[in-house]
Amino acid sequence: MKIELVGLLVLIVCATVILRADAAAYFDLDDELIPSDSDYQDNALENILHSEQQKRACVPRNGICDHRPKDCCYGASCRCNLWGFNCRCQRVGLFQKWGK
Repeated sequence: MKIELVGLLVLIVCATVILRADAAAYFDLDDELIPSDSDYQDNALENILHSEQQKRACVPRNGICDHRPKDCCYGASCRCNLWGFNCRCQRVGLFQKWGK
């Protein structure tokens, strides 16, 4: 009787240890899957900075341009003088329209 009681007690202790170990591992895995608040803040900051870079306005006609691709607004192209200075956005010419 005493041996059965000790065996039952050992079985209960082992079951409790196993259940607690499984429960602890289960909760530890969940903690890794839940992103922290700093992850959300970093993503929000990156999204704001990225959208500001994409919202750069085009240069209107007669505005000064820097030979960047698609720098001038629609219907205009960046034209410079013979020496490559005094660049301005001007209306697209007839032959420039055909070349595209």
